Amino acid sequence: MCGGGGSTPAVVKTDPKAEAAEAAAEAAQKTNMTQAARRRQQQQSALSTGAGAALSYGKSSLGQ
Repeated sequence: MCGGGGSTPAVVKTDPKAEAAEAAAEAAQKTNMTQAARRRQQQQSALSTGAGAALSYGKSSLGQ
């Protein structure tokens, strides 16, 4: 009548270490994508101001 007495539901077993590793990998991937986007934007900005040559030679300033 109430509750119908069927089989018990399947228990899903998880591995906490695997979940943590997956979360860390996903976070690292998102961080890398964000950093790459920032670098691209910074380079485009610097190139539009004429600083492209200074950046390509690894100089930290536009002076000598």
